Amino acid sequence: MMGAFLAVTPAHAAQEAPGSFSISMSVPVVCDIQASDFVLSADRSVVAGTVNEYCNSSRGFQIIAAHRPLESGEQVDINYDGSVTELNMSGVSNVAFRAGARSSIVPVIISSPDLSKDLALSFAVTPV
Repeated sequence: MMGAFLAVTPAHAAQEAPGSFSISMSVPVVCDIQASDFVLSADRSVVAGTVNEYCNSSRGFQIIAAHRPLESGEQVDINYDGSVTELNMSGVSNVAFRAGARSSIVPVIISSPDLSKDLALSFAVTPV
């Protein structure tokens, strides 16, 4: 939802200034993330796809992956737009930080050669 505020004030300057006004607008922060279909490799250790990220926050935003807690010995790496991050054992992992507003489609590759059971990931975007 977008709101606008208009304020008109009389001039307080010399006579040649007939008046002045100011306009201000408040734009809400809107962020969204959508993933395409991901493709599993033949050996089931690599999954690849794309993510469409959008956020109009001028201060930037964080991409987060939620997943089940990893067991001892399990390791999952995410290559998110060229930056590789190892998933946190806890089940919540910071994957990427974006400075400023941005809208783009980025490649994602998930490597998980040593999983003891299936793993589902859910991506979220949080404005800063």
